Amino acid sequence: MASFGELLAELRQDKKMTQRELGDILHVSVGTISNYEKGVHFPDIEKLVNLADYFNVTTDYLLGRCGNNLSPDVFKEIVVSGKTVGDFIRDLRQLPQERKQALALVISDMEFRAMINQHSERDRK
Repeated sequence: MASFGELLAELRQDKKMTQRELGDILHVSVGTISNYEKGVHFPDIEKLVNLADYFNVTTDYLLGRCGNNLSPDVFKEIVVSGKTVGDFIRDLRQLPQERKQALALVISDMEFRAMINQHSERDRK
């Protein structure tokens, strides 16, 4: 599992930011950001929360305590007909195992068909 410093560096680089730019946002020096990324020092709780808010991730994600970098806001996103991502996950968790497996097959089929369509469109060009 990635360390706090590795995760911070990856998030910063994904935004194409320099350590100086991130330091300016947090009101700390470039050296402090460098030390965070090298694992020499860790931010205090206030800075940790500021980092999580800025990168739109959870503090658990920054601390390497979860396997995804989904923002908590993603669960509020409307997917269809007023149903959120969170609603779909709640509904999925309540399904019997055989229904979950059937749904997984449908999703795999849809992904496969989308991939075929994408290749077909590219071949036509």
